Amino acid sequence: MQFFVSMLGLFVCLLLLINTRRTNKVNIYLILFIVLINLFNVIQYSTMFSNNKYLAMICLVHFQPIIVLTGPMLYFYVRGVLKDDSQLYKKDWIHFVPSILYFINVSKFYFYSIDKKLAFAERVIEHREIMLNFDPVLFSGNIAYLVRSVLVISYTSAAAYLVFKHFKNDNARHKQDTLMLKWLTAFLGFNYIMNFGIFYYVGQLLYNWSFNGGITVIPWGAFLFGIIALIVLNLLLFFFPRILYGLPQLDYNLKNVSKVELIPNEVSTKQEQDYGISEERIELLKTKISKYCENHPYINPNFSLPSMSFETGIPVHHISYYFNVVLNTNFSLWKNGLRIKYVMDLMKTESAEILTLDAISKKAGFVSRNTFIASFKQHTGLTPSEYLNSL
Repeated sequence: MQFFVSMLGLFVCLLLLINTRRTNKVNIYLILFIVLINLFNVIQYSTMFSNNKYLAMICLVHFQPIIVLTGPMLYFYVRGVLKDDSQLYKKDWIHFVPSILYFINVSKFYFYSIDKKLAFAERVIEHREIMLNFDPVLFSGNIAYLVRSVLVISYTSAAAYLVFKHFKNDNARHKQDTLMLKWLTAFLGFNYIMNFGIFYYVGQLLYNWSFNGGITVIPWGAFLFGIIALIVLNLLLFFFPRILYGLPQLDYNLKNVSKVELIPNEVSTKQEQDYGISEERIELLKTKISKYCENHPYINPNFSLPSMSFETGIPVHHISYYFNVVLNTNFSLWKNGLRIKYVMDLMKTESAEILTLDAISKKAGFVSRNTFIASFKQHTGLTPSEYLNSL
């Protein structure tokens, strides 16, 4: 069961990675966090329950310095979501110190021969408590296993404090604020459950190993709580898909920009006020995109969300947030809608008598004839030929 739970988590990470360019760069920290907690689960299975000496050899010690980064990745994610900023700062190097210390601590094991590592793995399979005797450099195996849990719990607490500090004075939360608060509360809450379960589980094992010379009691209750919490964390994103776009601050400076209304599917003032981003900032983003559209960039066949982000200076996840959350559409529908409007304008001019429908569709940026016809019918209810005949 443990193995399949981790495979589920890695599948979620793959989905996140595929969609990272369309959402928020801060999700990279979330991906790394989910990878690490599932890697820890695989390590726990390989060292405690598996009888495969090769799997045990790989998982026993090698990943300790990486697993210690679980806490920092969680903290960077929560901080990045709240600040709408994925950047790491110079002072953040301190968060990597435990990982460096763990690397030094297990450095001798890295230089063991394969045969020596396999022999150690075989002894661990026979007597699991031997896994603590990996010839550490700085601190014992007991401390290494306990401190990892303490670090993650501490980082979870630090992240919870950031959330409290961010929302404590927000008495009039709007839709997106409320969604973000619910997500972070659930995310951190299940992290607490999982990591306290792991801490108790490891503590009980170490206690029994230290005083009884073997495993006499396995705390299955704590183990089960940890697995359930891990399953929930792997699936939690499916209940909060919109948090992937973050909570954009939309802090742009526009000078001498006229407010041109070119974007279809406009939202009402009431709808704008439902999202926790002020009407002025939504209007600012709307205006900047409208101004950008005056030069018809969408008729370029290679027009894309990243190219639009580069040319406007608006982060990709801000644009995605605007389309998905505010306009309740997506980039592809928005782009094709503007292209169809451009085609309709062409059809009303004399050039329509010279150009064929294929030529008009290509002039508007459509590469595929089928896509052009389907989009035209979706936006007008008519085929291009029917519309042309109606003029």
